[in-house]
Amino acid sequence: MKLFGLTMLLLAVVAGGHQTQKRDPCMGETTLEMKMCSATKYKQADDELNNVYRQLMSKLDDDGYKTSLKTAQQAWLKYRDNNCDFVSYLYRGGSIYSVIVSDCMTSMTISRTKEMKEQIKELENR
Repeated sequence: MKLFGLTMLLLAVVAGGHQTQKRDPCMGETTLEMKMCSATKYKQADDELNNVYRQLMSKLDDDGYKTSLKTAQQAWLKYRDNNCDFVSYLYRGGSIYSVIVSDCMTSMTISRTKEMKEQIKELENR
């Protein structure tokens, strides 16, 4: 019985030393890891865009200006989606397609967020 207990303890120690650590999907090389990474980056960029949009909207006191921003944002969203559809067209049906789409959307979303941050600065300097 002691031998069994020692064997189990040894196995537990050896197994514990070889446990795989959670890897950062953005450091991965598999398609799944690339998809996870690009989706995460897009979600972060989209969350920031939504926060900045709300900040900008809250600084506008004129309803016409708010309507103009809302219309512009809706048009930009359509443009972004259509542009990324175009950019990724050659990759349709391939395993990397969703990564190309996410990367495009992330890049464009980050740019739009910067534009809105500049608009906020302009409003604050008036």
